[in-house]
Amino acid sequence: MFRGGRASARARFEILAARRVDIVVVGAGPAGSTAARLLACRGRQVVLVDAGQPKRDRLEIVSPSATGIVRALQLEEVLADPFIARPCAGIRRTWGSQKQEIDDFLYRPGSQGYIVDRARFDARLRGLAFVAGASALNGRVVGVCRNQGGFEIEVRSVGATTNLVSSLLVDATGRSAALACRLGGERIVKERLVAERKLLDWSGAPSQEAAWLDVEAHGSSWTYATFGPDGRRESWTVYRDECRRMARGERFNASAACLRHAAGKDWIAIGDAAATFDPIASQGVVNALSSALVAVGAIAKEGGIEPEATADYSAAMRATFAYSELGRAEVYHALNC
Repeated sequence: MFRGGRASARARFEILAARRVDIVVVGAGPAGSTAARLLACRGRQVVLVDAGQPKRDRLEIVSPSATGIVRALQLEEVLADPFIARPCAGIRRTWGSQKQEIDDFLYRPGSQGYIVDRARFDARLRGLAFVAGASALNGRVVGVCRNQGGFEIEVRSVGATTNLVSSLLVDATGRSAALACRLGGERIVKERLVAERKLLDWSGAPSQEAAWLDVEAHGSSWTYATFGPDGRRESWTVYRDECRRMARGERFNASAACLRHAAGKDWIAIGDAAATFDPIASQGVVNALSSALVAVGAIAKEGGIEPEATADYSAAMRATFAYSELGRAEVYHALNC
């Protein structure tokens, strides 16, 4: 449970001995790890809190639109690692009996997409954050209170509780946006979707040959399938909320949603905590990296986040989400024809 208002006398005593840091980043996915690395490189004292949730052992597409962000963050070597990623040739879509549509990444700006092993990708980005000087704290945030200088944060791990006092708080908790919603972010769900993951086979050998992402419509659902750098073939079937009971296997929330306010006084949300996209958009990793980069710029000043910066950042995240929704509507129109 999150604590609000005044802390108890005991909690106040604990805070006296708390560890004081500049910034706490909660969530060690691509967004959180990238923000922690960039802030540490700027000389800020950063703690990266990792709840230790099950690793994201799945495949994900990084579209050519990420090329500029990847270069800006100097992550070319990460995506060039054959154990982490393989080239993606593009997307092949089949809507019912219609002719197959081919979206060849070669003709997109950037011209290069990737199929990423998220578990290894996330682990590499966390490692880069720690090399840059960020500190690791494994545990779950169970309490957040405002104080005059920022936040008092309680992190609980197995057999221990750690108290932190931080001037700034970065929410990279993923789709739950756990901290942002507590601080007034207000999550707006555009459409509720459920994704079912299936490991089709693992008979293929590790390869760097470019693979396609194949998308097929099946009435009330649509399926994505592709090959990872380790040779596995994986598929995801996405159902609208009213059809979620059709999913029988491993299920995940795949809803399209965003925060009305993605930043506020002394806090900012990044990655999936700020906006989550329908898987058809292939924007998850791109949004994680780009929002982390922009957020670091917004909080770079020692005095904290300026009110104008919070408003501009929130507006930019809403605009990005709205633009993605327009593209999604066009694809769904083709699917329903």
